Parts: sequence; structure tokens; C-alpha cells
Amino acid sequence: MGVSMSSSSRPRRKFTAEFKAEAVAMVEASGGQIAKVARELNVHDSSLGNWVRQAREEAEGAPTAEERAEIRELRRELDRVTRERDILGKAVAYFSGSHPKNV
Repeated sequence: MGVSMSSSSRPRRKFTAEFKAEAVAMVEASGGQIAKVARELNVHDSSLGNWVRQAREEAEGAPTAEERAEIRELRRELDRVTRERDILGKAVAYFSGSHPKNV
């Protein structure tokens, strides 16, 4: 068996919102040099790139990841409630006698 080189062998680092905002500002000040700023801050350039993308989306008024998750959840809830309403409507029609009877 070989040794697994998964990322779980190293604890996941957490960054504050302030650190991320400052890192994004550094990228903007450098003319968009994500890799250079990432090396200076000792973070993965993919992480810094994600922070920059998220900051730009938020500045443009695009929904945040949390808002997108909430929208997905609300759509699921709406679908469920719509199905329930349709079932109840059919039940009311059946029990009120407004359905055709088979003789």
C-alpha cells in the first residue's frame, strides 16, 4: 500500500473576512497579480482567486454563495408546497362531490 497524499494530512487554515478583504485589495493594487500576492501571503493562488472572484461578484450585486444556497432551498420549498396545494385541491374536489362518479 502507498502513502496517501491527501490534503487531509494538513489542517485546513481559516482566514478572517478582514484578511481576505485585505488580500483582495492587494491583488487589485498589484494590477491583478493573484499568483504574486498569493506567494507573498503564503496562501494558495486558487484560494486567493476565489476570494477575488467573490469580491467582484458581490461588488457587481451578484448573489453571494449563501444567497444562492438560500434561493435553492426556497425553490425546493416552493415545489413542495405547490405539490401539497395541488394534492389538497384534488382532495377537496373529490370529497365535495364535484368529481364525476362512476356508476
